[in-house]
Amino acid sequence: MMSNPIHKPAFLLWSFLLLFSAVAFGQSSEMKQKIEAFHSDHSSAYSMKYLNIDKRELGSIYEQEVEWKDEFMLKSKEKEVNNLGNKSYAKFYISIFGFETEEDRQYSLKYWLEDFIEGKSVRPGRVVRSYDYAVPTIILINQMSIITVSYDCSDFSDENFEFWKKEVLTYFGEENSMMIEILCDGPMEWTLNAPDPKTRDLF
Repeated sequence: MMSNPIHKPAFLLWSFLLLFSAVAFGQSSEMKQKIEAFHSDHSSAYSMKYLNIDKRELGSIYEQEVEWKDEFMLKSKEKEVNNLGNKSYAKFYISIFGFETEEDRQYSLKYWLEDFIEGKSVRPGRVVRSYDYAVPTIILINQMSIITVSYDCSDFSDENFEFWKKEVLTYFGEENSMMIEILCDGPMEWTLNAPDPKTRDLF
């Protein structure tokens, strides 16, 4: 008895979906390995906390469709003198949003910029000089992921801002990564591979 032949178009579609799923899994798996390395390499100076962490004011990025996300807080193991003159444990909040395709990331970024942090609408590549209520925030935009580091103004210093910017680039940066830097109450600047402010296309 002859077995039923596989319908060629259906077989090709099935093969494509299988390959696409494998590629997507490989990319998300690679990112998760980077996160694990990031955790491990900072564990001596910071404790990691996943549960009951304060929700950050990041705007509509939380409303975008993501394949997965990872959010945690790093808390310094030793107290430091903060900008208020008090000794406290510094807290740094990291959010990582992973997307299934580059197009998903492009659309999510487009809609996020329309309802950005503190509800502000920002233009690609444009500097925002004054940014009411903004806190120190580093945003790394990759082909298929967006990583943010944010913390309270009371914990800000030029040194720790430069430190976390370097760490984010070291662990998660890609060849064409874009970066946004926001300081307390502004400014907000695109500091790496800034898009053309005149663009109307996805980027």
